[in-house]
Amino acid sequence: MSDTHTSVVGPVPSAGGDRREQVEQVIAVLNAHDAAGVASTYAPDAIVYTAASPEPVSGRAAIQQDFQQWITAMPDMTVEIEELLVDGPAAAMRLLFVGTHTGPLTTPLGVVEPTGRRVVVPMAVFNRHDESGTTEVEHRYLDMMTMVQQLGLI
Repeated sequence: MSDTHTSVVGPVPSAGGDRREQVEQVIAVLNAHDAAGVASTYAPDAIVYTAASPEPVSGRAAIQQDFQQWITAMPDMTVEIEELLVDGPAAAMRLLFVGTHTGPLTTPLGVVEPTGRRVVVPMAVFNRHDESGTTEVEHRYLDMMTMVQQLGLI
């Protein structure tokens, strides 16, 4: 990485503060459970690769639906930033996903009915913005094994 990065631990000289603030604002919108608002920060043809889906999530509408499914499954969900690094248009995040499974959870294997269980799951997200400032590609790594265990599914 170049010297143009920042971390939650503290700013680094020459840090890209605007990009960091942008990421923090998107997380705040997600934590407000505004799927449309979060999706609006993605390019119309954005692609999201996620461990929670066997196929990439393509396009803003599908990305909005993906966020909405998580919000429906865990209406109290929050995502906490544990570490954030920015390098130009790229951002790398270590996050903590927390929520209580009180709604149907759509998975590649079908719908999981509410378990009432709380999950605390580590995740990592790497994304890149285009010249207009919207996310064009994102890779999400969610510890699905931990989630499945915490939901009592195995």
